[in-house]
Amino acid sequence: MTPPFEDVLRSALSEGADTVEPRSLRPLAEPSSRRRRVRVVSLGGLVVAVAAAVVLVVLAPWSQEGDAPQRFSLASYMGAEYVLDGAWPPGGMAVNVRKADTGELVAEVAAPPGSSGFRDSAGAGDNRTFVLTTADPGACRIRFHGLTLKADGTPAALAELPRTALRGRLGEGPGLLAVAPGGRRFAYVSQTCGGQPHNVITVIDSSTGDRRVVDLPPKVWADSLGWAPDARHLVFESVTEGVSDGPELRILDSANGDIRPVSFGSGTRLRSAAYAPDGAHVLVLVHDGRSHQLLWYSMDTGTVTRRVRLPPGESGASTGVGVAGGKVAVMVDETVHLIDGTKIETSRLVGGGPPGTW
Repeated sequence: MTPPFEDVLRSALSEGADTVEPRSLRPLAEPSSRRRRVRVVSLGGLVVAVAAAVVLVVLAPWSQEGDAPQRFSLASYMGAEYVLDGAWPPGGMAVNVRKADTGELVAEVAAPPGSSGFRDSAGAGDNRTFVLTTADPGACRIRFHGLTLKADGTPAALAELPRTALRGRLGEGPGLLAVAPGGRRFAYVSQTCGGQPHNVITVIDSSTGDRRVVDLPPKVWADSLGWAPDARHLVFESVTEGVSDGPELRILDSANGDIRPVSFGSGTRLRSAAYAPDGAHVLVLVHDGRSHQLLWYSMDTGTVTRRVRLPPGESGASTGVGVAGGKVAVMVDETVHLIDGTKIETSRLVGGGPPGTW
């Protein structure tokens, strides 16, 4: 029987894995100029044409029945109590645990002594279990650390996850790390060491260290990983160097390493995406030159089965799609749209708020 994530953490702590020897990590190198800080989660440009007979449910005009109370982060609309912030290149020496609705600081979690500082963070979906990375550019090595929070948001345990370190350099863009539902597996986008670098997506079992390594073609850079509820499929955004058509959406089957592209037609530009609660659709936020639309893309039929047009007038400089249980929330700039059937309830984040990890 495979031990749960919490047991792996306890075992790591008992073995002294919650510290990293200072001599094992070197000063952090400057981040690659190609690493882009863009939107929270995203997908892309796609390859299966939408059939003319596809049924579209267009919900317009939207109904805005009063403003929801202002909150600090998108996570609070998803029912999360806490968010982590502070893990981002060139390395945060601590991450902050904040209340998701108010932004109040709950705790500061220091990176392991002698490490590069936390570079990436991702949650397992329970708002208590997280994975964070530290990097050793000199040794071309990335390490993964498990963090669990108590009910009050203070840290219960921080430990390097044994047998999970990988050889590689940091990838490019946001969302390089994603933890599968249940917390047993996680995926990470890294770059190869030496020679002509290219991206690699590695799926690692946190209990055993077993992994699947998927090499991407040269000049194809991946980010914005997102797991399906089945903890098998991953959606991610890719950009091909030298191609100006924008990002593309791809889906990885972690069981066999197969990657397939997806298309929902032309005339729109990808902004963000996530798997729908049913796992049978991907929610894709696009902009058609006038306003943003949220599309329900069917994994079975390769068609768009539903569209929701959002209020116009937002630039979409930063976007995100949040899903928890049956809830769907879309963030465009500092505005959050809660979608419930035919109703869209709109609110503004307090001071913009950080995307955070939950």
